[in-house]
Amino acid sequence: FTRTGSAEGVPLQNEKQQNAMEITKKMFWTEAMKGGSIIGLVTASLQLVRLSFAAPRSWIEWVSILVFALLLYGFTRRMAGRASARDGFPYNRCMGFVMAMMLFTGVIMGVATALMYNFLVRDAVVMSIDTIMGEMRGLLTQDQFDTTYDSLYRAMFNPLLLVVAGVITYLVQGGLIGLFTSAVAQRKPEPFAPAGEDEPKRDGDAA
Repeated sequence: FTRTGSAEGVPLQNEKQQNAMEITKKMFWTEAMKGGSIIGLVTASLQLVRLSFAAPRSWIEWVSILVFALLLYGFTRRMAGRASARDGFPYNRCMGFVMAMMLFTGVIMGVATALMYNFLVRDAVVMSIDTIMGEMRGLLTQDQFDTTYDSLYRAMFNPLLLVVAGVITYLVQGGLIGLFTSAVAQRKPEPFAPAGEDEPKRDGDAA
C-alpha cells in the first residue's frame, strides 16, 4: 500500500491556515472600519444638533451617549457572532475590536468637528471661547489673557489638532463604555463544539 499526497497535503493545509488567518485579520479591520465610521457619522450628526441648540448640558448629550453605547454593543456583538464556536470571541478580543473601531470613529469625529467648527458653527464656537475666557479674565494678567485666548482660538480651529484630540477622546470614551458592552457581547469559546458549528450559543439559550 502506497500513501499518496502526504508530502503535498501538509504544505497545502498550512497554506490554507495562513490564508484563513489573513482573511480573519482583513475581516476584523474591515468591520472595525465600517462600524467605527458609522458610529462617527451618527455621533457627528448628534453633535451638530447639540451645537445648533447651543445647550452644552442638554438632553441631546444623554441621547448621544445612549446611541453611542448601543451602536458599540451592536457592532461588537455582530462581530462576535461571526466567529466560530470553537474560537469564540472572548472579552479581550471584544475590547480589541472596540478600540479598533474607536480609531476610525476618532478620525471621523475629528474631521467632522473641524468642518463644523470652521464652516457651520464658527460663531457659536467663538461665543463659547469668549464665555470660557470671560470667566478667566480675573485670574490672568492682560498679556496672559491675550496669549491664552490666541492659543485657544487657534487650537479650536486647527484640523490636525482636532483629529488628534478626536482619536484620543474616543479611545478613552469607547474604552470605558466598551468595558461594559464587551462583557455582554462576548462569545466564549466552546472547545468541544463540532468543527462546522458557527452559530453562537449564549448563556440561557435553549439546548
